Amino acid sequence: MNPLYEAILFYYDLQPRAIEQVGQKLIRVETDQGMFALKETDIDRMRADEFVHAIRKLTKLRFRQFIPVLPTKFGEYTLFARDKSYYLMPWVNEVDYHSRVSIEEAIADHLGVIHRLTVKTQPAVKESLDGSCERLLARWDRHFLEMSRFADQAEQNRYISPFELTFLTHYGLLEQLAEGARNQLEKWYEATLEKRSYRSVLTHGRLSRHHAMATDTNELLLFNFEQASLDTPARDLASFCRRSFPYALWEEDEVFRWLHRYEQHLPLLDSEKHLLCAYLLYPDPIYYAIGDYRHGGNELEQVRRLEKRIIAMRKVQRFVSKLAPAEEKKEA
Repeated sequence: MNPLYEAILFYYDLQPRAIEQVGQKLIRVETDQGMFALKETDIDRMRADEFVHAIRKLTKLRFRQFIPVLPTKFGEYTLFARDKSYYLMPWVNEVDYHSRVSIEEAIADHLGVIHRLTVKTQPAVKESLDGSCERLLARWDRHFLEMSRFADQAEQNRYISPFELTFLTHYGLLEQLAEGARNQLEKWYEATLEKRSYRSVLTHGRLSRHHAMATDTNELLLFNFEQASLDTPARDLASFCRRSFPYALWEEDEVFRWLHRYEQHLPLLDSEKHLLCAYLLYPDPIYYAIGDYRHGGNELEQVRRLEKRIIAMRKVQRFVSKLAPAEEKKEA
């Protein structure tokens, strides 16, 4: 028995009979009261407060399509020990998902419900909008500067590696994507400033099929709300789409089915579509591919991964041209 886990379980009045590490940060606990999942995380106390707020909010709103987090006997939802945080859930036996709709479409449905239940109209103050845009643009600029430096260094090399050659061949596309993202962000900024309001929702932050589980009753349950926060629906949708695109094999019709299912609960405003397009267009996946390449690894595998991401970004570009509000299509 692990003394640390035993000490944590004491706060739940649980005496473990068996403890099994089933993942890097997941522990299965067998007790006389049943089976439980103990999750270890790296979130700090501020992030933990956001996490607990999200769990309590969903519970209060009677949203039941998620794995509940259990409180300690003192009413706490997270415990801290040795620079880690822990929380406890009932153990759910995962089964294969079977349905007429894809798992992503079902997740989009749940996401739409969460956003509809928590949506609030917020006043749009120019100073606050300026700050948000400046921070996002500054991050984008830093990332593109790194990509530009990588291109410059590659061109100066006597021998250009296959990865560098692939990157340089498609550098023009990255410039188009970055410019398109900035244009969409500007459209969102102007529309929001004109309307003087925007919508906020409770966001999951990292939703994908890896954070959803089918039960033996074929119910789909969400979990891992560790990055939950109040944010725009566009940001949560963009994160979900980016993480889920590969599973749709980049079929646009399938992705539009996700959005249609989502919008049955919360139709997107034109301004939110602009922001969603901005997040999707920016070529961050290529930026992160460069970081992975610099850490070393199999060159051929790195090239294949980069090529896949470039193909994906081209498909995103086409997808965004259809998703963008009507005025954007006219301009195109």
